[in-house]
Amino acid sequence: MGVQPLEGIRVLDLSNHITGAFCTKQFADYGAEVIKVEKPSRGCLTRHLPPFAGDEPHPDKGLAFLYLNMNKKSISLNLRSATGQKLLRELVANADILVESFAPGTMSAWGLDYDSLERIKPELVMASISNFGQTGPYRDFRASDLVLYAMGGAMSSTGLPEKPPINKAKDACLYETGLQAWYAILGVYLGTKSDGIGDYIDISIMETQLAGCERRTSHLLTYQYTGDISRRVDPDTKIGIMPRMIACKDGLINLVVGPGKFDNCLELIGRGDLKDDPQWNIFNFAIADEAQQVMEDGFAQKGKQEWAEIFQDAGIICTPVNSAADVCRDEHWQARGYFVEQEHPVAGRLTFPRGAVRTAEEWWRYRAPAPTLGQHNREVFGRLGCSEDDLARLKAQGVI
Repeated sequence: MGVQPLEGIRVLDLSNHITGAFCTKQFADYGAEVIKVEKPSRGCLTRHLPPFAGDEPHPDKGLAFLYLNMNKKSISLNLRSATGQKLLRELVANADILVESFAPGTMSAWGLDYDSLERIKPELVMASISNFGQTGPYRDFRASDLVLYAMGGAMSSTGLPEKPPINKAKDACLYETGLQAWYAILGVYLGTKSDGIGDYIDISIMETQLAGCERRTSHLLTYQYTGDISRRVDPDTKIGIMPRMIACKDGLINLVVGPGKFDNCLELIGRGDLKDDPQWNIFNFAIADEAQQVMEDGFAQKGKQEWAEIFQDAGIICTPVNSAADVCRDEHWQARGYFVEQEHPVAGRLTFPRGAVRTAEEWWRYRAPAPTLGQHNREVFGRLGCSEDDLARLKAQGVI
């Protein structure tokens, strides 16, 4: 295999939760050296988030941490101490990128704000990830993924019209922001290679949601340009009388059948005898109840994967509604090697999704499992000239 595209980049990851860790994971997975800076004794918050490997709570068995931090190195460092702050400044002198997610103002209080660090490393790219940004009335507000999605306005159009609005998949906003943060940081870093000037990036999770994809942008633009407010729509809304979700022998399928494919659908479920009857028209709502029963009887004869393949062969959009177990067993992802195995010294054998980018030289690589807390103290602090005695003293002082 050739050189990974981000080899030679050194990243200091001071983040404590999902967004920053997912951002720096992209750097690590594509070749950068990412040094995870963790609190001594306890480590990163994600070490303590369930689920745990073997259902055993343990800082080296938290599956979120193990996924987010593969290919990284870990050092323990107390940034509240003057000695810890001094050591971080020394690390910055040999780093390219620093990512942090402390509450706004924290890095400044420690003397580790961008203006201070820039004097040490003018080319440094520093990114601060926070709920609402480093300025503004909401700067110090606490939040969660649920809160951020709700405040962005899109939740008001998510869910059933007669029920309260609902959240989307757990932590989706946090992962999405992590990915967008990676794009931003990488873009700024590439700029430093041409002019030698670093920069500071203020990343607001809330603003990422407001400017993001899916329904959020159209939701806001619709209101800004027309004054209309998006409303929740019943998921059973159909194109004509065709249901979108249909029960099969072993689950549900998602089916999209337009007027031009209605006759094909009847043939595929074994009711081709109905297509010559003029009343069997996709827009004839008088037969909606009868059509629903015909569909249910027809689709109950086969499993969801079999139906999906039959309809796809006929050029009709049809996919199974999969559970996590279905996805993990799916032959397509198995054939593409989407899931990779790793052996962790504490958690044992684990399986995780690989990166989404595929190239001929395979830029994405699994190189090492997520580190144990402080696993790379000797290596990283050794670069700063710390001896074994120095490390022992720092540990006794609670600095590492």
